[in-house]
Amino acid sequence: MELTPLKYFESLYPENTREKEIRKYLEYLKRGLSAQIIGLPGTGKSNILRLLAYNINARTYHFRSYEKIMHFTYIDSSEIKNRTLFSITKFILSSLSFSLGERRMVGESIYVKNLLEEGLSLNDEDLMFQYLKKALDYLSIEKKLSVVLLFDKFDTLVPSLTEDFFSNLSSLRNHAKYRFGTVFSLKRPLEETVDVKILSNFKDLVSGNEIYISMYDSVGIKFRLDYIEKAARNTVDKNIRNEMLTLTGGHAKLTKLSFEALVSESDKVVNLKSYLLGQRAVAGALDEIWESLMPGEKTAFKNNLSCEEIQNSHPYLVKTSLVTDKGISIPLFEEYIKTAIIDEQEKITYDSEKNEILKGNFAINEILSASEFKLLRFLLENKDKILSKDEIINSVWTDQKTQEGVTDQALDQIFYRLRKKIEMDPGSPKFIHTIKGQGYKFTDE
Repeated sequence: MELTPLKYFESLYPENTREKEIRKYLEYLKRGLSAQIIGLPGTGKSNILRLLAYNINARTYHFRSYEKIMHFTYIDSSEIKNRTLFSITKFILSSLSFSLGERRMVGESIYVKNLLEEGLSLNDEDLMFQYLKKALDYLSIEKKLSVVLLFDKFDTLVPSLTEDFFSNLSSLRNHAKYRFGTVFSLKRPLEETVDVKILSNFKDLVSGNEIYISMYDSVGIKFRLDYIEKAARNTVDKNIRNEMLTLTGGHAKLTKLSFEALVSESDKVVNLKSYLLGQRAVAGALDEIWESLMPGEKTAFKNNLSCEEIQNSHPYLVKTSLVTDKGISIPLFEEYIKTAIIDEQEKITYDSEKNEILKGNFAINEILSASEFKLLRFLLENKDKILSKDEIINSVWTDQKTQEGVTDQALDQIFYRLRKKIEMDPGSPKFIHTIKGQGYKFTDE
Protein backbone atom coordinates (compact mmCIF):
# COMPACT_ATOMS: atom_id res chain seq x y z
CA MET A 1 0.00 0.00 0.00
CA GLU A 2 2.44 2.62 -1.22
CA LEU A 3 1.42 6.27 -1.04
CA THR A 4 2.50 8.30 -4.05
CA PRO A 5 2.60 12.11 -4.15
CA LEU A 6 0.66 13.88 -6.89
CA LYS A 7 2.70 17.06 -7.08
CA TYR A 8 1.98 17.32 -10.81
CA PHE A 9 -1.77 17.56 -10.23
CA GLU A 10 -1.79 21.35 -9.83
CA SER A 11 -0.56 21.78 -13.39
CA LEU A 12 -3.36 19.67 -14.88
CA TYR A 13 -6.44 21.62 -13.83
CA PRO A 14 -7.30 25.31 -13.27
CA GLU A 15 -8.49 26.62 -9.91
CA ASN A 16 -12.12 27.09 -10.97
CA THR A 17 -12.66 23.67 -12.52
CA ARG A 18 -15.64 21.78 -11.08
CA GLU A 19 -16.70 24.98 -9.34
CA LYS A 20 -20.37 24.00 -9.11
CA GLU A 21 -19.66 20.71 -7.33
CA ILE A 22 -17.10 22.14 -4.90
CA ARG A 23 -19.40 25.05 -4.03
CA LYS A 24 -22.15 22.55 -3.29
CA TYR A 25 -19.78 20.63 -1.04
CA LEU A 26 -18.95 23.86 0.83
CA GLU A 27 -22.61 24.09 1.85
CA TYR A 28 -22.35 20.72 3.60
CA LEU A 29 -18.93 21.53 5.07
CA LYS A 30 -20.22 24.71 6.70
CA ARG A 31 -22.96 22.69 8.41
CA GLY A 32 -20.49 20.10 9.68
CA LEU A 33 -21.90 17.38 7.42
CA SER A 34 -20.29 14.75 5.25
CA ALA A 35 -21.02 14.45 1.54
CA GLN A 36 -21.27 11.97 -1.31
CA ILE A 37 -19.88 12.76 -4.77
CA ILE A 38 -21.79 10.55 -7.19
CA GLY A 39 -21.41 9.96 -10.89
CA LEU A 40 -20.92 7.54 -13.75
CA PRO A 41 -17.49 5.95 -14.29
CA GLY A 42 -15.03 8.34 -15.90
CA THR A 43 -16.89 11.58 -15.14
CA GLY A 44 -14.13 12.93 -12.88
CA LYS A 45 -15.15 12.11 -9.31
CA SER A 46 -11.54 11.34 -8.38
CA ASN A 47 -10.41 14.65 -9.83
CA ILE A 48 -12.63 16.62 -7.46
CA LEU A 49 -11.13 14.85 -4.44
CA ARG A 50 -7.61 15.33 -5.77
CA LEU A 51 -8.26 19.00 -6.42
CA LEU A 52 -9.13 19.41 -2.74
CA ALA A 53 -6.16 17.36 -1.58
CA TYR A 54 -3.41 18.50 -3.96
CA ASN A 55 -4.33 21.74 -5.71
CA ILE A 56 -3.55 24.69 -3.42
CA ASN A 57 -4.77 27.15 -6.07
CA ALA A 58 -8.20 25.50 -6.13
CA ARG A 59 -8.35 25.36 -2.33
CA THR A 60 -7.42 29.05 -2.04
CA TYR A 61 -9.94 29.98 -4.73
CA HIS A 62 -12.79 28.27 -2.86
CA PHE A 63 -11.77 28.60 0.80
CA ARG A 64 -9.96 31.95 0.71
CA SER A 65 -8.23 32.63 4.03
CA TYR A 66 -9.64 29.42 5.53
CA GLU A 67 -7.42 27.37 3.20
CA LYS A 68 -4.64 27.41 5.82
CA ILE A 69 -6.81 25.69 8.44
CA MET A 70 -8.34 23.10 6.07
CA HIS A 71 -6.54 19.81 5.65
CA PHE A 72 -7.81 17.29 3.11
CA THR A 73 -6.45 13.74 3.15
CA TYR A 74 -6.92 11.69 -0.02
CA ILE A 75 -7.60 7.98 0.56
CA ASP A 76 -7.71 5.50 -2.34
CA SER A 77 -10.26 3.00 -1.02
CA SER A 78 -9.23 0.37 -3.58
CA GLU A 79 -5.94 0.07 -1.65
CA ILE A 80 -7.83 -1.26 1.40
CA LYS A 81 -10.40 -3.43 -0.36
CA ASN A 82 -11.31 -6.52 1.73
CA ARG A 83 -9.06 -5.35 4.58
CA THR A 84 -9.84 -5.57 8.29
CA LEU A 85 -10.92 -2.52 10.26
CA PHE A 86 -7.45 -2.52 11.86
CA SER A 87 -5.84 -2.25 8.40
CA ILE A 88 -8.28 0.44 7.30
CA THR A 89 -7.56 2.55 10.40
CA LYS A 90 -3.83 2.02 9.88
CA PHE A 91 -4.13 3.19 6.28
CA ILE A 92 -6.08 6.31 7.31
CA LEU A 93 -3.36 7.22 9.84
CA SER A 94 -0.65 6.54 7.28
CA SER A 95 -2.44 8.66 4.66
CA LEU A 96 -2.94 11.44 7.19
CA SER A 97 0.76 11.51 8.09
CA PHE A 98 1.75 11.37 4.42
CA SER A 99 -0.58 14.22 3.41
CA LEU A 100 0.70 16.43 6.21
CA GLY A 101 4.24 15.83 4.99
CA GLU A 102 3.18 16.75 1.46
CA ARG A 103 2.04 20.13 2.78
CA ARG A 104 5.38 20.55 4.57
CA MET A 105 3.72 20.27 7.99
CA VAL A 106 6.74 18.27 9.11
CA GLY A 107 6.13 18.35 12.86
CA GLU A 108 2.49 17.35 12.48
CA SER A 109 3.42 14.58 10.04
CA ILE A 110 6.03 13.12 12.40
CA TYR A 111 3.61 13.27 15.36
CA VAL A 112 0.95 11.27 13.49
CA LYS A 113 3.56 8.84 12.14
CA ASN A 114 4.78 8.15 15.70
CA LEU A 115 1.22 7.43 16.79
CA LEU A 116 0.86 5.04 13.86
CA GLU A 117 4.05 3.16 14.79
CA GLU A 118 2.97 2.96 18.41
CA GLY A 119 -0.38 1.54 17.37
CA LEU A 120 1.24 -1.01 15.06
CA SER A 121 3.47 -2.28 17.87
CA LEU A 122 0.36 -3.10 19.96
CA ASN A 123 -1.54 -4.73 17.07
CA ASP A 124 -4.97 -4.10 18.60
CA GLU A 125 -7.97 -2.87 16.58
CA ASP A 126 -9.54 -0.79 19.35
CA LEU A 127 -6.23 0.75 20.38
CA MET A 128 -5.39 1.61 16.77
CA PHE A 129 -8.63 3.58 16.57
CA GLN A 130 -7.74 5.38 19.80
CA TYR A 131 -4.48 6.48 18.17
CA LEU A 132 -6.44 7.83 15.20
CA LYS A 133 -8.65 9.73 17.64
CA LYS A 134 -5.56 11.04 19.41
CA ALA A 135 -4.13 12.23 16.07
CA LEU A 136 -7.36 14.04 15.32
CA ASP A 137 -7.35 15.63 18.79
CA TYR A 138 -3.84 16.91 18.19
CA LEU A 139 -4.64 18.33 14.76
CA SER A 140 -8.06 19.80 15.52
CA ILE A 141 -7.54 21.05 19.09
CA GLU A 142 -3.84 21.90 19.33
CA LYS A 143 -3.17 22.83 15.70
CA LYS A 144 -6.67 24.22 14.96
CA LEU A 145 -6.90 22.27 11.70
CA SER A 146 -10.14 21.03 10.15
CA VAL A 147 -9.45 17.53 8.85
CA VAL A 148 -11.48 16.05 5.99
CA LEU A 149 -10.99 12.44 4.85
CA LEU A 150 -11.58 12.01 1.12
CA PHE A 151 -12.54 8.39 0.35
CA ASP A 152 -12.09 7.87 -3.39
CA LYS A 153 -13.50 4.75 -5.16
CA PHE A 154 -15.51 4.00 -2.04
CA ASP A 155 -17.59 1.44 -3.98
CA THR A 156 -14.69 -0.99 -3.63
CA LEU A 157 -15.03 -0.95 0.17
CA VAL A 158 -18.81 -1.48 0.28
CA PRO A 159 -18.86 -5.32 0.18
CA SER A 160 -16.63 -5.63 3.26
CA LEU A 161 -17.94 -2.72 5.35
CA THR A 162 -19.05 -3.34 8.93
CA GLU A 163 -21.12 -1.28 11.31
CA ASP A 164 -17.95 -0.40 13.23
CA PHE A 165 -16.54 1.53 10.27
CA PHE A 166 -19.29 4.13 10.31
CA SER A 167 -19.52 4.03 14.12
CA ASN A 168 -15.87 5.06 14.24
CA LEU A 169 -16.44 7.91 11.77
CA SER A 170 -19.40 9.06 13.85
CA SER A 171 -17.25 8.92 16.99
CA LEU A 172 -14.55 11.04 15.34
CA ARG A 173 -17.14 13.58 14.22
CA ASN A 174 -18.71 13.78 17.70
CA HIS A 175 -15.24 14.23 19.14
CA ALA A 176 -13.94 16.95 16.81
CA LYS A 177 -17.34 18.45 15.89
CA TYR A 178 -17.02 20.82 12.93
CA ARG A 179 -13.28 20.21 12.60
CA PHE A 180 -13.78 16.77 11.06
CA GLY A 181 -15.55 15.64 7.93
CA THR A 182 -15.67 12.95 5.25
CA VAL A 183 -16.38 12.85 1.53
CA PHE A 184 -17.20 9.63 -0.32
CA SER A 185 -16.76 9.19 -4.08
CA LEU A 186 -19.29 6.65 -5.42
CA LYS A 187 -21.14 5.46 -8.49
CA ARG A 188 -24.38 5.12 -6.49
CA PRO A 189 -25.60 6.74 -3.24
CA LEU A 190 -24.61 5.09 0.05
CA GLU A 191 -28.28 4.50 0.86
CA GLU A 192 -28.53 2.24 -2.23
CA THR A 193 -25.30 0.35 -1.65
CA VAL A 194 -24.76 0.06 2.12
CA ASP A 195 -27.02 -1.85 4.49
CA VAL A 196 -29.28 0.39 6.56
CA LYS A 197 -28.04 -1.12 9.83
CA ILE A 198 -24.38 -0.61 8.92
CA LEU A 199 -24.97 3.04 8.01
CA SER A 200 -27.32 3.79 10.93
CA ASN A 201 -24.77 5.43 13.27
CA PHE A 202 -23.62 7.82 10.54
CA LYS A 203 -26.88 8.31 8.65
CA ASP A 204 -27.76 11.76 10.01
CA LEU A 205 -24.41 13.13 8.86
CA VAL A 206 -24.41 11.82 5.29
CA SER A 207 -27.82 10.63 4.06
CA GLY A 208 -29.18 12.77 1.26
CA ASN A 209 -26.02 14.88 1.03
CA GLU A 210 -25.52 13.92 -2.60
CA ILE A 211 -23.53 15.89 -5.16
CA TYR A 212 -24.13 14.47 -8.62
CA ILE A 213 -21.19 15.36 -10.81
CA SER A 214 -22.19 17.10 -14.04
CA MET A 215 -21.26 15.42 -17.29
CA TYR A 216 -19.49 18.40 -18.85
CA ASP A 217 -17.07 20.68 -17.00
CA SER A 218 -16.27 23.21 -19.73
CA VAL A 219 -13.45 24.92 -17.79
CA GLY A 220 -11.64 21.69 -16.93
CA ILE A 221 -12.15 20.12 -20.37
CA LYS A 222 -10.80 23.14 -22.25
CA PHE A 223 -7.76 23.29 -19.98
CA ARG A 224 -7.14 19.54 -20.36
CA LEU A 225 -7.46 19.51 -24.14
CA ASP A 226 -5.09 22.48 -24.49
CA TYR A 227 -2.65 20.62 -22.22
CA ILE A 228 -2.86 17.46 -24.39
CA GLU A 229 -2.20 19.47 -27.57
CA LYS A 230 0.78 21.17 -25.97
CA ALA A 231 2.23 17.87 -24.72
CA ALA A 232 1.70 16.20 -28.14
CA ARG A 233 3.05 19.26 -30.01
CA ASN A 234 0.16 18.95 -32.37
CA THR A 235 -3.20 20.69 -32.80
CA VAL A 236 -6.65 19.50 -33.80
CA ASP A 237 -8.84 21.50 -36.15
CA LYS A 238 -11.31 23.60 -34.14
CA ASN A 239 -14.34 22.16 -35.96
CA ILE A 240 -13.17 18.59 -35.36
CA ARG A 241 -12.55 19.44 -31.72
CA ASN A 242 -16.08 20.81 -31.31
CA GLU A 243 -17.63 17.83 -33.08
CA MET A 244 -15.65 15.49 -30.84
CA LEU A 245 -16.95 17.32 -27.75
CA THR A 246 -20.51 16.95 -29.02
CA LEU A 247 -20.06 13.21 -29.61
CA THR A 248 -18.58 12.58 -26.16
CA GLY A 249 -21.02 14.88 -24.38
CA GLY A 250 -18.02 16.33 -22.55
CA HIS A 251 -17.69 13.11 -20.51
CA ALA A 252 -14.23 13.52 -18.96
CA LYS A 253 -12.69 10.13 -19.76
CA LEU A 254 -14.30 9.71 -23.18
CA THR A 255 -13.24 13.22 -24.18
CA LYS A 256 -9.66 12.74 -23.00
CA LEU A 257 -9.26 9.37 -24.76
CA SER A 258 -10.90 10.62 -27.95
CA PHE A 259 -8.73 13.73 -28.09
CA GLU A 260 -5.54 11.78 -27.41
CA ALA A 261 -6.38 9.58 -30.39
CA LEU A 262 -7.01 12.62 -32.59
CA VAL A 263 -3.79 14.48 -31.74
CA SER A 264 -1.77 11.36 -32.55
CA GLU A 265 -3.56 10.82 -35.88
CA SER A 266 -1.56 11.85 -38.94
CA ASP A 267 -4.28 11.20 -41.52
CA LYS A 268 -7.45 13.24 -41.88
CA VAL A 269 -10.43 11.67 -40.13
CA VAL A 270 -13.39 11.43 -42.51
CA ASN A 271 -16.13 9.98 -40.29
CA LEU A 272 -15.40 11.09 -36.73
CA LYS A 273 -18.12 9.00 -35.04
CA SER A 274 -17.01 5.76 -36.72
CA TYR A 275 -13.37 6.60 -36.06
CA LEU A 276 -13.91 7.14 -32.33
CA LEU A 277 -16.10 4.06 -31.92
CA GLY A 278 -13.30 2.07 -33.54
CA GLN A 279 -10.76 3.16 -30.91
CA ARG A 280 -10.21 0.39 -28.37
CA ALA A 281 -9.74 2.79 -25.45
CA VAL A 282 -12.93 4.69 -26.29
CA ALA A 283 -14.87 1.43 -26.60
CA GLY A 284 -13.52 0.40 -23.20
CA ALA A 285 -14.78 3.61 -21.60
CA LEU A 286 -18.22 3.05 -23.13
CA ASP A 287 -18.18 -0.51 -21.77
CA GLU A 288 -17.48 0.90 -18.29
CA ILE A 289 -20.55 3.13 -18.44
CA TRP A 290 -22.75 0.30 -19.72
CA GLU A 291 -21.58 -2.20 -17.09
CA SER A 292 -22.18 0.34 -14.30
CA LEU A 293 -25.90 0.44 -15.08
CA MET A 294 -28.52 -1.66 -13.33
CA PRO A 295 -30.21 -4.38 -15.45
CA GLY A 296 -33.48 -2.42 -15.52
CA GLU A 297 -31.67 0.70 -16.77
CA LYS A 298 -30.06 -1.27 -19.58
CA THR A 299 -33.44 -2.69 -20.51
CA ALA A 300 -34.95 0.81 -20.58
CA PHE A 301 -32.34 1.89 -23.12
CA LYS A 302 -32.70 -1.24 -25.24
CA ASN A 303 -36.50 -0.87 -25.23
CA ASN A 304 -36.15 2.73 -26.45
CA LEU A 305 -38.19 4.19 -23.63
CA SER A 306 -38.96 7.87 -24.00
CA CYS A 307 -37.06 10.45 -21.96
CA GLU A 308 -40.18 11.04 -19.90
CA GLU A 309 -40.56 7.32 -19.13
CA ILE A 310 -36.88 7.04 -18.16
CA GLN A 311 -37.14 10.12 -15.94
CA ASN A 312 -40.07 8.57 -14.09
CA SER A 313 -38.74 5.03 -13.73
CA HIS A 314 -34.95 5.51 -13.58
CA PRO A 315 -34.12 8.87 -11.91
CA TYR A 316 -30.43 7.91 -11.53
CA LEU A 317 -29.96 8.27 -15.30
CA VAL A 318 -31.28 11.82 -15.08
CA LYS A 319 -29.37 12.80 -11.93
CA THR A 320 -26.09 11.68 -13.53
CA SER A 321 -26.97 13.69 -16.69
CA LEU A 322 -26.76 10.58 -18.88
CA VAL A 323 -30.33 11.34 -19.94
CA THR A 324 -31.71 14.86 -20.38
CA ASP A 325 -34.90 16.31 -21.86
CA LYS A 326 -33.19 16.13 -25.23
CA GLY A 327 -32.30 12.43 -24.92
CA ILE A 328 -29.06 10.56 -24.23
CA SER A 329 -26.37 13.17 -23.55
CA ILE A 330 -23.49 11.13 -25.06
CA PRO A 331 -24.13 10.45 -28.77
CA LEU A 332 -21.29 7.90 -28.81
CA PHE A 333 -23.01 5.99 -26.01
CA GLU A 334 -26.33 6.16 -27.83
CA GLU A 335 -24.63 4.53 -30.82
CA TYR A 336 -22.95 1.98 -28.55
CA ILE A 337 -26.33 0.93 -27.08
CA LYS A 338 -27.53 -0.19 -30.52
CA THR A 339 -24.97 -3.00 -30.56
CA ALA A 340 -24.87 -3.72 -26.81
CA ILE A 341 -26.18 -7.16 -25.96
CA ILE A 342 -28.37 -8.06 -22.99
CA ASP A 343 -28.17 -11.78 -22.42
CA GLU A 344 -31.40 -12.68 -20.68
CA GLN A 345 -30.16 -16.26 -20.40
CA GLU A 346 -27.20 -15.25 -18.23
CA LYS A 347 -27.03 -17.38 -15.12
CA ILE A 348 -26.05 -16.25 -11.64
CA THR A 349 -23.55 -18.55 -9.96
CA TYR A 350 -21.39 -18.66 -6.86
CA ASP A 351 -17.65 -19.39 -7.07
CA SER A 352 -16.75 -20.78 -3.65
CA GLU A 353 -12.99 -20.78 -4.32
CA LYS A 354 -12.90 -17.04 -5.07
CA ASN A 355 -15.94 -16.24 -2.89
CA GLU A 356 -17.46 -14.40 -5.83
CA ILE A 357 -20.96 -14.21 -7.26
CA LEU A 358 -20.99 -14.12 -11.05
CA LYS A 359 -23.65 -12.94 -13.48
CA GLY A 360 -22.59 -14.57 -16.69
CA ASN A 361 -18.81 -14.12 -16.68
CA PHE A 362 -18.76 -10.94 -14.59
CA ALA A 363 -18.28 -10.78 -10.82
CA ILE A 364 -20.96 -8.60 -9.22
CA ASN A 365 -19.60 -8.55 -5.64
CA GLU A 366 -18.79 -4.85 -5.85
CA ILE A 367 -22.39 -3.78 -6.41
CA LEU A 368 -23.69 -5.88 -3.51
CA SER A 369 -23.73 -4.84 0.13
CA ALA A 370 -22.52 -7.36 2.71
CA SER A 371 -26.09 -8.46 3.53
CA GLU A 372 -27.10 -8.67 -0.13
CA PHE A 373 -24.07 -10.83 -0.88
CA LYS A 374 -24.78 -13.22 2.00
CA LEU A 375 -28.46 -13.42 1.09
CA LEU A 376 -27.83 -14.08 -2.60
CA ARG A 377 -25.18 -16.68 -1.79
CA PHE A 378 -27.65 -18.50 0.49
CA LEU A 379 -30.34 -18.40 -2.21
CA LEU A 380 -27.90 -19.82 -4.76
CA GLU A 381 -26.90 -22.60 -2.39
CA ASN A 382 -30.59 -23.49 -2.03
CA LYS A 383 -31.70 -23.00 -5.61
CA ASP A 384 -35.30 -24.01 -6.40
CA LYS A 385 -36.18 -24.43 -2.71
CA ILE A 386 -38.92 -22.39 -1.07
CA LEU A 387 -37.31 -20.65 1.91
CA SER A 388 -39.31 -19.04 4.70
CA LYS A 389 -38.34 -15.65 6.09
CA ASP A 390 -37.37 -17.18 9.43
CA GLU A 391 -35.23 -19.79 7.70
CA ILE A 392 -33.45 -17.09 5.68
CA ILE A 393 -32.83 -14.83 8.68
CA ASN A 394 -31.57 -17.69 10.88
CA SER A 395 -29.24 -19.00 8.18
CA VAL A 396 -27.91 -15.74 6.71
CA TRP A 397 -27.63 -13.70 9.92
CA THR A 398 -26.32 -16.29 12.34
CA ASP A 399 -25.43 -13.88 15.16
CA GLN A 400 -28.34 -13.42 17.58
CA LYS A 401 -27.71 -9.70 18.03
CA THR A 402 -27.61 -9.16 14.27
CA GLN A 403 -30.80 -11.17 13.76
CA GLU A 404 -32.71 -8.80 16.03
CA GLY A 405 -32.12 -5.97 13.55
CA VAL A 406 -33.41 -7.96 10.56
CA THR A 407 -37.17 -7.43 10.73
CA ASP A 408 -39.59 -8.63 8.05
CA GLN A 409 -39.64 -5.08 6.70
CA ALA A 410 -35.82 -4.89 6.62
CA LEU A 411 -35.65 -8.25 4.84
CA ASP A 412 -38.21 -7.13 2.24
CA GLN A 413 -36.10 -4.03 1.64
CA ILE A 414 -32.95 -6.11 1.07
CA PHE A 415 -34.83 -8.30 -1.40
CA TYR A 416 -36.11 -5.18 -3.17
CA ARG A 417 -32.60 -3.77 -3.55
CA LEU A 418 -31.19 -7.14 -4.61
CA ARG A 419 -33.79 -7.52 -7.35
CA LYS A 420 -32.89 -4.06 -8.70
CA LYS A 421 -29.26 -5.19 -9.00
CA ILE A 422 -29.78 -8.54 -10.73
CA GLU A 423 -33.19 -8.49 -12.46
CA MET A 424 -33.84 -7.05 -15.90
CA ASP A 425 -37.37 -6.25 -14.74
CA PRO A 426 -37.58 -6.17 -10.92
CA GLY A 427 -41.38 -5.97 -11.17
CA SER A 428 -41.45 -9.27 -13.06
CA PRO A 429 -38.42 -11.13 -11.67
CA LYS A 430 -36.74 -14.05 -13.37
CA PHE A 431 -34.47 -15.12 -10.51
CA ILE A 432 -35.99 -14.23 -7.12
CA HIS A 433 -39.65 -15.15 -6.71
CA THR A 434 -41.95 -14.35 -3.82
CA ILE A 435 -44.10 -17.35 -2.91
CA LYS A 436 -47.17 -15.88 -1.26
CA GLY A 437 -47.60 -17.00 2.33
CA GLN A 438 -44.45 -19.18 2.20
CA GLY A 439 -41.35 -17.11 1.50
CA TYR A 440 -38.91 -16.81 -1.39
CA LYS A 441 -37.44 -19.07 -4.08
CA PHE A 442 -34.42 -18.59 -6.37
CA THR A 443 -34.52 -20.15 -9.80
CA ASP A 444 -32.83 -19.51 -13.15
CA GLU A 445 -34.95 -21.75 -15.35
